Amino acid sequence: MQISEPDIGGGRVRRGFRRGEEWLPAGKMLTAADVLAIAPANRRALSEAGFIELYPRGPVESVGQRHIVHLGRGQYDVIHGVKLNAQPLSKEEAEDLATQPGQ
Repeated sequence: MQISEPDIGGGRVRRGFRRGEEWLPAGKMLTAADVLAIAPANRRALSEAGFIELYPRGPVESVGQRHIVHLGRGQYDVIHGVKLNAQPLSKEEAEDLATQPGQ
C-alpha cells in the first residue's frame, strides 16, 4: 500500500532486517517517527519487498475507515487510529470488528 508521508501512522516489521547497527525483528511495531526516519527510497523498497507493512495515520473518529492489517499466520489487527483489538484476530473476527459502527 502506498501512503503519502503525512498520512503514515506507523508500520510493522514483517521480515527482520538490520537498520544500521540495530536489528529489527519480525513483528516489531514501528511508530510513524520510526518509519519516517527511514529514507523514502529505502522505505519504499522495504515496503515493496515485504520487509515492512505500513499503515495510515488514524483518522478522526467520526470520519475515515478502519484498516485490517495482516500479521501473518492467519492473524489480523484492526486499526482505526489505534489498534482496536487486544489480541490478534481471525480474518472473520477482524472483518466483523472493522464493520461495526462506532467505538
